[in-house]
Amino acid sequence: MDLLSGAVEESLAEVVPALVRAVASLRTGGRPLAQVSLAEAHLELVLRRVGAEVELLVVSLARPARLMRPPVRVDAEELTEAVKATGARFLAEVTQVAPKSVSGPLAQALAEPLKQLARPSRPPDEEPARPSVKRVEPPEPPGFGFELRDAGARGSRAGGRRSPSGTLAPLLGPGEVWLALPGKPEAWKVQAPPFLTVLELSRQAVELARAVELKEPRFQLEPAGTRSPLLLELETGKARVGRAGVPFPLTGMQLAASLFHLGEALAATFAEEDRTQVGNPYLVELAERCREGLSHLRGPVEPPEQSGAAREKRTRTTESASKPLKVPGRLRRLRFERLWEQRGLEEAEESRLLLGRHGPVCCSPQAAVAFSRKDGTRLWRRAAALGVAASADGHAVAADLSRVYGFTGRGAGARWLHDHDGIPLGPLLLRKDGLLLTLSEDRTVVAFAEATGREVWRLAPPRTQRSWLTTQGHRALVTTDSGYVYGLDLEDGQVRYRMRAPLPFHGAPVPWGRRFLALLGRGSHWALLLADAHTGEAAWTHEPDLTHPSAPLPVGSRVFIAGEREREGMLLCLDAKGQRVWERPLNLGPGPYALSPLPRAVVVTSASGAAARVASSGTVDWRVGAAGEPLIGALPARTARGVTLVPGERVRAVDPRGGQVLAEVRAGAGLVALQADVRLNLYFLDDTGALSAYRLGSHFTVVE
Repeated sequence: MDLLSGAVEESLAEVVPALVRAVASLRTGGRPLAQVSLAEAHLELVLRRVGAEVELLVVSLARPARLMRPPVRVDAEELTEAVKATGARFLAEVTQVAPKSVSGPLAQALAEPLKQLARPSRPPDEEPARPSVKRVEPPEPPGFGFELRDAGARGSRAGGRRSPSGTLAPLLGPGEVWLALPGKPEAWKVQAPPFLTVLELSRQAVELARAVELKEPRFQLEPAGTRSPLLLELETGKARVGRAGVPFPLTGMQLAASLFHLGEALAATFAEEDRTQVGNPYLVELAERCREGLSHLRGPVEPPEQSGAAREKRTRTTESASKPLKVPGRLRRLRFERLWEQRGLEEAEESRLLLGRHGPVCCSPQAAVAFSRKDGTRLWRRAAALGVAASADGHAVAADLSRVYGFTGRGAGARWLHDHDGIPLGPLLLRKDGLLLTLSEDRTVVAFAEATGREVWRLAPPRTQRSWLTTQGHRALVTTDSGYVYGLDLEDGQVRYRMRAPLPFHGAPVPWGRRFLALLGRGSHWALLLADAHTGEAAWTHEPDLTHPSAPLPVGSRVFIAGEREREGMLLCLDAKGQRVWERPLNLGPGPYALSPLPRAVVVTSASGAAARVASSGTVDWRVGAAGEPLIGALPARTARGVTLVPGERVRAVDPRGGQVLAEVRAGAGLVALQADVRLNLYFLDDTGALSAYRLGSHFTVVE
C-alpha cells in the first residue's frame, strides 16, 4: 500500500531522520504521538501508538484539508525493524556517495535515534482510553454545531510536552459538523474529523466574505467529507443543499459569521478538554484566522442618538495616538532627562526603529535587537548571515546558507526551522492572516506560515530590481520599479490582477479604505495613482507638477502630498476624485519633506527640522523654523500624549494646537529614526549606531 503517493519531491535528508526520530519516540514510550512533515507535498504523516500497534494517518493540509485515506494499523515491532533498516541503509549509502558536508550532519541526526531503535523494549503500560463524546450545539440558528468522539483518546497526557512533533495528532479524532436552521436541526452535515472540516470551512469563510464584498452572485461550500455542497445565491440571500435542494433563507454574512464562530468554538473546546492544547500552533492559527475574520465582518457602531446617551463626536486619531497628558491648566514647558543609551548597533543608516510592547526594536538587514523600555537591557537579538526580518511584536525570520528559522518573543530557541534555498531575507516583516511576509533582496516577496514555518508562496516579479510590499484586507499589494503593481491573495499567493503603469513606482502602496495610493515617476515627471485594492481598477491619476515628492498621506476624504516646485516647498491637497482642492507654499526650506497626520490636519517636516501644521481647509495653523544642521533625510513627526515631536538636530516637543515649543532635546545631525511611545518616552537612533532613550522628567503648566 502506497500511503504517501504524490510525495515525490521531498528531501530524504529531512524525511528519513524525521521518520526515524518519530518511531524512536513512540518506541521509548515518551510520547504516544508523533508526526512527520512532508513540506513539498503539504502532507503530514501522523503516528499514534495503540498498545502493540501503531496507527498511521496521512493528512493533507492543502485545499481541501482532509484525511487522504482511512487510518492504517501496523505492528509496532515490524514498523520499528523496517524504519531501523531503512535509516541504517540510507546513512550507509549517503556516506558512500555523498560528500562529508552531507553525511556528517546526517550521521549526527540519525545516530541517537538508531541506537534507541536497536535497544530491546516492551510496549509501555497504558490505561485504555475511555471512549467519550463531546457535543457542542449551535448557540442559535442559523449556526454550526459539532461533535467530537473519543475525546479522551485525543486528550493525551503527552500533549503536555511542548514539542512540534505530534501537535496535529490530538486534533484528528472522528466526529461531525452540522448546520442548524430554524425548524431544521441538521440541515447540512459533514462526516469527517471536525478539526479538518472546520479548518477548511474557515478558509472558505474568508473567501465567502471576499465574495460578499465583491458582490459576486453565488458561492459554494464543499469541504471534504460532505455528500452534497451547500450552494448560496448571494444576491437573493437564499441557500440550498445540493442542486435540487429546497431553498431556505441564509445570507452570505450570516454564514461567514457562523463559520468564524464555529472555528473559535472548536479551538476553545479542544483547550477545555486538554489544557495542554492551549498553545497548539494549529489551534492558534485557526483561532486567529477566525477572530480576524469576525473583525472584518463587524460594521461601524452607531451611538444611541434617540436614547440621549450619545456622546460628542470625536475626531479620528491614528492607532499609535495615546491619551493626552493630564495637566491642571495650559501646558507651557516639558523637561526630558536621559534614561539610557546603547551603542554599537549594526548598519544604523539602513535600520528601522519600531516600538514593541516592552520597548524599542532596532531592525537592520543583518540583525534585529529589542531593548527594555525601563533600563535598555537587551531582551532578545536575532542575527543571521543572510538577513533577519523582524516585527515590533517579537516575531522574526532569520536565514543562513542552509536553513530559515522562525522566532517568537524572548525565547532563545527557534519556534521552527526549515531547509532554505539561500536567498537573503528582511529586514521588513509583516504579519497577516497567519502569514509572515518579507522581501528578499528588496525584490522577491516570500510568505511563511506563522505556526509551522512552511513557505506558503513566493512572487519574483520579472525585470524588477526593487519592490515594495504592503497588505490591505485579504490582499498583498506589491509595487515594482518596472512599473507593475500586483494584487495577490494572501492565502495562496495567487496573482488576482497585474496592472501596468507608464512610469516606475516609488514606495509602498498606501491603503485608503478599499483603495490604495501609489507614487510613480521618473526624473522630474511624477504622478499619483488611486486604484481599487481588490480588482486593480485605476480610479484616477494626478500629476502634481512637483519634484522630490513625499509619500502620499490620506487624511479623511483628502489626500496630501508635498514636494518642490522651482525650489520652493509646496503642499497639495486632493479630494477623493483626484481634483486639486488647494495648494500652499510651505516656507520650510529645501526638500524633501515628510508628512504625518493630525486630526483634520497634517504636519509637514523637512530635513532641517522646520515644520508646519496645515489644516484640511488649507490654513497654515503654525510654523517652526530650522533646528540646526540638516539631517540625512526628512523624518515624519511623531505625536504622543497630545505632544508632537518634530525631528531635527534638536528634537522639539511642540503643542500640536498652537505650535508653542515645549521642550528641546539634542539628538545630533546624524539622527536617522525617531519614536515616541505612549508614556512619552523618546528614542533616537543615529548613524553611528547609538540608540538613546529619554523620559519625561516633569511638565509645567499655567493654571488659569
